[in-house]
Amino acid sequence: MSALIALDDVTVTYAASSRPAISGVDLRVEPGELVLVTGPSGCGKSTLMRVVNGLVPHAYGAEVTGTVTVGGAPAAGLSIRRISETVGTLLQDPAKQVVGHSVLADLAFGLENRGVDPAEIRGRVRQVAETLGIPDELLSAATHELSGGQLQLVAFAGILVLRPSVIVVDEPLANLDPDAAFGVLRALRDHVDNGGAGLVIEHRVDEVVPIAPDRVVYLERGRITYSGDLPGFLRTADPDAVRLPFDTLVARAESLTEQQPPAVHAAGGSRLRYRGARLGYRTVPILREVTTDLLAGQRIAILGRNGAGKSTLLRAAVGLVDVLAGAVELDERPVADYPAAEIAALSGYLFQNPAQAFFAATVADELAFGPRNLGVGADEIEEIATAALTAVGLADEPGIMDRAPRTLSFGQQRRLALALALTLRPRTLILDEPTAGQDQRSSAHFLDAIAALPGIDSVYLITHDIDLALWRSDRVLVVADGVIRADGTPYDIVHDESLWHSGTTCPDDRAVLRETEFVVAARAATTTPGPIPPPHELARGLTRPQQTDTLTYRPLPESEVEQIR
Repeated sequence: MSALIALDDVTVTYAASSRPAISGVDLRVEPGELVLVTGPSGCGKSTLMRVVNGLVPHAYGAEVTGTVTVGGAPAAGLSIRRISETVGTLLQDPAKQVVGHSVLADLAFGLENRGVDPAEIRGRVRQVAETLGIPDELLSAATHELSGGQLQLVAFAGILVLRPSVIVVDEPLANLDPDAAFGVLRALRDHVDNGGAGLVIEHRVDEVVPIAPDRVVYLERGRITYSGDLPGFLRTADPDAVRLPFDTLVARAESLTEQQPPAVHAAGGSRLRYRGARLGYRTVPILREVTTDLLAGQRIAILGRNGAGKSTLLRAAVGLVDVLAGAVELDERPVADYPAAEIAALSGYLFQNPAQAFFAATVADELAFGPRNLGVGADEIEEIATAALTAVGLADEPGIMDRAPRTLSFGQQRRLALALALTLRPRTLILDEPTAGQDQRSSAHFLDAIAALPGIDSVYLITHDIDLALWRSDRVLVVADGVIRADGTPYDIVHDESLWHSGTTCPDDRAVLRETEFVVAARAATTTPGPIPPPHELARGLTRPQQTDTLTYRPLPESEVEQIR
């Protein structure tokens, strides 16, 4: 059988870099094969994707050696347009590939450019919408009004409707809620089972396992260090680099590194107060009748499905959404009364799309801009910039200060965007999907570093990573249907079973969160109210029963062990 994609001894060196991004890579992708490509941040995964879809060398200046074949033809002689007929790609930043004014127009765009009959276009769009669970109201929505997760779903639908032979998805789970993520992966598996091929580039190995990848390719420092079946990979993979299934952590519990839960801080007064607030854009409400106080000193996670209003809730803290009714106050003062510079110094905001934060030619210029506008001297600016890069794990990146921000990997761009927020020394950090594009080690490093920063007393986290939210926070808000559906400690949320569904049956209206193995284990193992332990510690607790002041572990009944497995 002829390979749809073939790389033979491929090395790629970007024009702005002195060392290869990938070296000596050999890879073949056959029809009917689903390949998971994983590895730590900056290991070359995205470069591999760009070679496969032609962005390297056509859109990124780079020297490429070795041989690349796409659809049986040498890629060197193919245009990006010609390659795209074989390879469809879901990028990490979906805003770069959603071009239509409405969702329906965007899904039809590629087919119209190929001259497909209008009746067939309508049929294909309807089929893909049904496959991915895209409702009619979303099809008619304007694309500029979509959440980051909804944009990701639409971008994937736009690829699926074109029916390429190979579909490549680059970190597809970062902006998708667990139900939408499963739908995307299930659709990819169906595409492969029907004779196509797929590459999934993802750190969250545990979420890809249910669709049974046929092969796993692990990259480290630009080289493939593992290529083989999934069971072999799970036995040997580094759990500090990629996120493994919880039952794998239990099986390997004795070899896991220690994970420390964040320190608990005493809650202070109101930092962000909502009083009967209706929030939205122009005259369109997204959230209604929001009444709550987010307190100084708290670590708060916001959970909910795509489009539920999670980002809308916290964008109100920095004046980026309209308060249509009621009131929103920051430090007991209406948000609307703050000048932009003052509000930025009080609440640092990390957006889903890091490119929204960049405009300068170099990383050094980006880091200096905020402090300089606040009147900080040059010597102190350098000190602040170095501390911010250290906190996000970028200080040791070669030549980082002279790099153009957009030449960094997507994960590195997100860490830089966070560093920019830190240079303003805010008391509150609002992080919108901060672990997107980050491996386990990078995520842990900068979240631990943020927790240790003395000037930051509050961290509000918007995330689809349920496991992370439960052990990294001391309070969880669940947003659904335009309201705050639940508000409590992680223990309260885990044990409110009406909020959760397993994915095997149709959830009722209240069950808006999809259970993970970690959630099932935490519910079974925690017998008294208290913090949810980190995954590594919970896995160890299930193999070695122990008791602490706040949490009791107990051996799981066999029926519950089987449920986790």
